[in-house]
Amino acid sequence: MKIVKIILSILTIIFAALGLLKVLSFDIASPIMLLLLGTLIILRGFEYKEKNDRSGFILSIMTALFVYFVVIYNLFI
Repeated sequence: MKIVKIILSILTIIFAALGLLKVLSFDIASPIMLLLLGTLIILRGFEYKEKNDRSGFILSIMTALFVYFVVIYNLFI
């Protein structure tokens, strides 16, 4: 799980940099970056669940669902 989190973090930073430096259109880079970030938050939530931290798990999952909702809303509106 640690390797997956590192890969997702690096990809998130890469897409943020590509969007900010105008190498890739920010309209394309932003949703990809937010999807990766939401997935990273879900993985963190599962770590909370393994540690029996129910409030951290619920908060992480709700945050990730909100990020996914924002991405879907921005893609279709």
